[in-house]
Amino acid sequence: MRPATHRSLLLAFVCGAAVVSLAPKTGAAPASAVGAVTPPRLLEQAPADLPAGSAPEEPVSVGLELTIDERGQVTAANVVQSGGEAFDVKALAAARAFTFEPARRGDEPIAVTIGYRYVFPARKPPEPEPVPAAAAAPAAPAVAAATPPPLTAPPPPDADLESFEATAEVEAPPREPTKHSVEGEALTKIPGTRGDALRAIESLPGVARTGLSDGTPILRGAGSDESQTFLNGIPVPFLYHFGGVTSFFNSRLLSRVDLYPGNFSTRFGRATGGVIDVRTRDPKTDRFHGMFDVNFIDVSLEAEIPLGKGTSLALAGRRSVIDAVYSSIVPKDAFSVVAAPVYYDYQGIFTHHFGAHHRFRVLLYGSHDNLELVFSHPNEQDPGLSGGIQGAAGFHRVQTELRSELSPTVTQELVVAVGQLSVEQHFGELKQAFGGQELYARGEWGFELTPELRATAGLDLTSLFLNGEYRGPVPQQFEGNPRDGDPLAGQRLISAKAPVNVFRPAVYAELGYRPVKPWLVTPGVRADYNGEFTSWSVDPRLASRFEVTESTTLKGGVGRYSQPPLFWMSFPHVGNPDLEPYHAWQYSAGVEQRCGDELKLGVEGFYKQLDAVIVGSADGGEPHFVNEGAGRIYGGEFFAEAHPDQKTFAFLAYTLSRSERSEHGGAYRLFDHDQTHILSAAASRKLGRGWEVGARFLLISGEPTTPVTGSVFDARTGVYLPSYGAVNSDRDPLFQQLDLRVEKAFKLGAFTLAPYLDVQNVYNATNASGYTYNYDYSKQEPGVAGIGLYPNLGLRGEL
Repeated sequence: MRPATHRSLLLAFVCGAAVVSLAPKTGAAPASAVGAVTPPRLLEQAPADLPAGSAPEEPVSVGLELTIDERGQVTAANVVQSGGEAFDVKALAAARAFTFEPARRGDEPIAVTIGYRYVFPARKPPEPEPVPAAAAAPAAPAVAAATPPPLTAPPPPDADLESFEATAEVEAPPREPTKHSVEGEALTKIPGTRGDALRAIESLPGVARTGLSDGTPILRGAGSDESQTFLNGIPVPFLYHFGGVTSFFNSRLLSRVDLYPGNFSTRFGRATGGVIDVRTRDPKTDRFHGMFDVNFIDVSLEAEIPLGKGTSLALAGRRSVIDAVYSSIVPKDAFSVVAAPVYYDYQGIFTHHFGAHHRFRVLLYGSHDNLELVFSHPNEQDPGLSGGIQGAAGFHRVQTELRSELSPTVTQELVVAVGQLSVEQHFGELKQAFGGQELYARGEWGFELTPELRATAGLDLTSLFLNGEYRGPVPQQFEGNPRDGDPLAGQRLISAKAPVNVFRPAVYAELGYRPVKPWLVTPGVRADYNGEFTSWSVDPRLASRFEVTESTTLKGGVGRYSQPPLFWMSFPHVGNPDLEPYHAWQYSAGVEQRCGDELKLGVEGFYKQLDAVIVGSADGGEPHFVNEGAGRIYGGEFFAEAHPDQKTFAFLAYTLSRSERSEHGGAYRLFDHDQTHILSAAASRKLGRGWEVGARFLLISGEPTTPVTGSVFDARTGVYLPSYGAVNSDRDPLFQQLDLRVEKAFKLGAFTLAPYLDVQNVYNATNASGYTYNYDYSKQEPGVAGIGLYPNLGLRGEL
C-alpha cells in the first residue's frame, strides 16, 4: 500500500490579530432566543443628591438607558430624556453605581439594556430610587438598544419601582455582510460535536470538510492556512487537537462563536479566506459553580468562583484518555506504540470591574499534543521511511485585557498577550522544528460622533521570535501537486537552521454611517507591514446593509484582502525571502429575512478573485516558491435558523460553490478541497423530565483527487514511481454522516448529573478518501476510510 504523504513535515501556521468594535445603533429587529427571560433585580442603589442650589417645586425626571452585564454591573448609562443638565449629571452618577441581580435566559445570566426613569421629588427624599420602564434587549456585548424605551410617568410613593414590563430582542447589525453566530445552548448542544462550540461551526453555511491532517475548516473554498481563528481578538495557531478531535478551549467558558466566511471588516487581517472569532465570557459571580465531564475520549473539569463584588475566577482543564485504548487500535504489523497520542488544554479567566466603566481581565490558556510511533518493519515500497513518527505541538499564553468606557461616546479596548510556541515533527530521519516566544497586542477606540456616524480606529501587532530547523525533501508546492506524496526514496534532501523573527504591525480605520435610518454604510481601510518579507499591503473595504422592512435586510460587500507568506517561507534555500503578499478581491450580496421570532432565513452569493498566489517554481529549482498563481471561487449559500419554541432549535445550511486554481498562467483546475455541494442539518429538542435529543446530518461532495495512470520503475532506488493524469480530474465518493445525541439530566438539589450518548456516523458510512495502490500501482482500492461508527458515552456533572 502507498505510504502516507510527508507534506506534514512542512506544517506551519499564519498568525494575525484583530479587534472588535460595537456597531452603530439601529432599528429594532427581533432575534431568536432560547428560554424565557427573567428581568434584572436591583440589589444596591446609590442615592443622588439634588443639584446645588436647586429646589424644584415639581418632581424632575431623567430618562436613562442602562446596560447591565452578566454580573449585574452597569456598564453603560446614557440620558435619553433630559431633566436638565444638572439633574442629568446627578442621575447618571448614581445609576452607574447600581448593582443588580443579573437578568437570565433560563438559568444563564445575560446582559440587557433597559430603560429607567430617575425621579427627583419636589422635596428631597432619603434615597431617591430609579424606576425601570422597559427592557430593550437581552444582549451579548455586541447588542444594543436601538431606540429609547417608553418611560412611565413619575410613580406615586408606594409604586413598585422594580417592574419589568416587557422584553424584546434587539440585535445590532454586523458591519460585515455575512456573520453567523453560535451562542446560547447551541454552543454545546449540536449533535456530533461532543459539546464542542468550535466544532458547531461545521453546521453553518460556507464551511467545508477538511481531512484529519489539519482540521481547520475550509471557508468558502479557501485553504485552511488562509483563514484565521481569534480568541478575544488574538490569533491562535491550532484550533483543534489532532486535526479535529476537539478544540483548544473549554466551550462552557465561551459566550459565542462568530463565523465570517468572507467579506469581514478591517478589524481582521492577514487572511484571504474567512475568520472564526471566539469570545469568552466572564466567570459567574452569584455562587460557586463546578462541572466535570468524563467520556471515552477525554476528561474535563471546570470551576467558577466569585471573589467579591465585581471579581470572579474560572479554572478549567482537559486531558485525553485515548492513550488508554490506543495500543489496541494501532495495527501491530505497522507500528509499535512508544507513546500513545495525548492532548491536554487548560484555561484560567480572572475578571475584575473597576466601577461601572472599566473591566480588567486576565486569561491563562494553553494547548499541547504529543504522538510517537515506531515502524514495526522497514517499508518495502519506500525505503526512505525508517525509524518512526514523532510529533509534538503546543502553545501557552498569558493574555491581559482592559475594556473602558472613557466617556458616554468613547470606548477603548486594549489587549496584550505573551506566550511560548513549539512545533516539532520527526518522520524517520526527517525533521521540522520551530519554537520560541510570541507577542501580540491590539488596541481599538470607538467614537460616537453623531447618532448617524460612528468611527473606529485600531492597531494590532503580531510578533514571533523563533528558532527553526528543517531537514527533508526539497520543498514543493503542496496544493494541486500529487507528487508531494511520492516515495521519499531517491528524493534530494536539504537542511536548514536559522532564527525566524516575525514582525507584523497593522493599523485600520472604519466608519459606520447612516445617510438615512434604514441604510448602514461601512467604508474602511487596513494597512499591514510584513517585517520578515519587508512588504506592505493596503486594503480598502466597503460593506452595506439596507433594512427594507423591520424583517427584511439587503446586504452586500466588496473588499481587498491580503495575506503574507507563511513565516517559514522566509528561510533561505527552503522558501523565498523575496515573496510578496498575495491578495483576494471578495464580493458578496444577499438578503436576510426574519419571520417573527421563530425563523431566520438568509441567501447570499459570493465571488473571490485571487492574485499573486504563492505556488511552487515552474522548474523545481530555487527559489522554491514564487507569486505566480491565481484563483477564483464563486457560489451561493442558503441558511435557516429556527426556534419554534423554547425547547427546540434547528439549523439548515446549504452551499453550492466552485473553487479553482491556476499556476504560471496555465489553465484553471479544481482546488484540492473544492466541494461542490455542502448540506448540513441539525436539530435539538428538550422532551421534558430532563431528556434531550438531537441529530445532525452531513452530505458533502467528495474532494478532488488525481488519478494514477501507470508507473515507472526507478532502478536507482528499486521502487516504482507513479504517473499521474490531469490534476484533480477525479473525485472521491460523496461524504455522508448522521450523528445522534441523547441526554438525560437528573436534578439532585443544586447538583445536576447528566449521562449522555453522542453517536457519530450512526449507519457507519465508509467515506473513503483517495486510493491506495500495490507496489507497482497496477491495482488500486478505496483509500483510507473516514471515522466509522463511534458511540461516545459520557457523564457530566454540574453544580
